[in-house]
Amino acid sequence: MIDKQTLARKLGVDDLETLPRDVSPRHYFRGNKDGKAFIVMLYPDASAENLNELKGFIDIGRWLDEQGVKTPSLYEISEQDCYGVFEDLGTTSFGKCYHQGVLDKPNLYAFGTDVLVRIKDAEHVIDGLPHYSQSRINQNRRQLLDYYHAYRTGVKTAEGKVDEFFNVWDEIEAGLPPCPQGFVHGDFHLENLMYCEAEKGIKQCALIDYQDALFGPLPYDLVNLLEDARIDVPDDIRQKMIKRYCAGMSEQEEQAFLCWYRVLCAQFHGRVLGLFIKLAAEQERDSYLIHIARLQDYMRKSLQDPVLAPLKAWFDKEGVDFTPLNELDGNHIRKVFRNISFP
Repeated sequence: MIDKQTLARKLGVDDLETLPRDVSPRHYFRGNKDGKAFIVMLYPDASAENLNELKGFIDIGRWLDEQGVKTPSLYEISEQDCYGVFEDLGTTSFGKCYHQGVLDKPNLYAFGTDVLVRIKDAEHVIDGLPHYSQSRINQNRRQLLDYYHAYRTGVKTAEGKVDEFFNVWDEIEAGLPPCPQGFVHGDFHLENLMYCEAEKGIKQCALIDYQDALFGPLPYDLVNLLEDARIDVPDDIRQKMIKRYCAGMSEQEEQAFLCWYRVLCAQFHGRVLGLFIKLAAEQERDSYLIHIARLQDYMRKSLQDPVLAPLKAWFDKEGVDFTPLNELDGNHIRKVFRNISFP
């Protein structure tokens, strides 16, 4: 991977500010040239996969812009070093707005919901998006067993049990009405929504980090927004935003949407439970562990839904436990997983 000093020289600036990383292998930097602030998104190497992802990010941004959704403008791309230089949308995420009171919470979530409505109502979806059913998001439902359940039991989950787990989900989904499909951002939470005060209308809510976008179940992004793994969303706001999103749907369409919303909630929370244990075990990113109790609570509530009765029965049979953990320490997690082979 190109080093920061070389990257700065290529961009014609003296220095770049290293920005915090997300859970991906990408690196981010902030710079300023001729009075114009920019962000660099740098991949670890120029493999075909990484380059295709970078180009996909650019194409998706262009499509979103055509729908009236604000995204960072592209300034420059290097295929040789696999980086893109984009408009800097500032440092005020909707997460910061939430915590600092920049926007009141109902208005904040209304912005995010209205962006999703605009995407839902697009006349066409950008071609070439991977399908959700074949995605890492869908496959990584198994992380609930591979990491969370394995940590609680100290035993690696057998592949046969993982297959049973997926079969239970197949059984549940087969009994549901068809799910509305469309563009799925895939990581639609407050830190990936940027507040652009100088813009008007929904363009004040700009999107970032959409390189993993998919074609799939439309409720997924609303689940991401309203069932946040990192913060507590007031239930009255959650219900109002669901109604806001579903406005104009027929009764049948709304019922199908809500049914899938509840199912995707359980899948989302289970996957993230496993992910946060995995990040602590493999990357010593222990800051995510503070959210485990919230996710366990989400799962306990989800499993009260009659639609998920087959899943609850399977969890009960297999001893998959969502009762609170009294102690959750990254060092202890890593000690447990030293004796477990990762999948």
